[in-house]
Amino acid sequence: MNDLIIGDKAIGYIQQHLRDANAKAMRIFIGGGGCCTRLEITPVEKALVGDVTYERDGVTIHVDKALVEGAASIEIGFDEKRGLLIDLN
Repeated sequence: MNDLIIGDKAIGYIQQHLRDANAKAMRIFIGGGGCCTRLEITPVEKALVGDVTYERDGVTIHVDKALVEGAASIEIGFDEKRGLLIDLN
């Protein structure tokens, strides 16, 4: 993966969520199973083995190794009605 892009609204939302959860970082990973896999993002204290860590505007994001290897970039946006939106490119 070449780049992690986080929109300004997403940065603000993540910063607030980290404060509320009293967490140091967010982690993006593949959740679910079988035919219902999905991307998930959750507050964490530390990266897991193999995660790749990115920092943007004071926000630390740990990304699952499989996502880093399978995407050219990840873009995180925020929509008032739908919340955080994660796009793999």
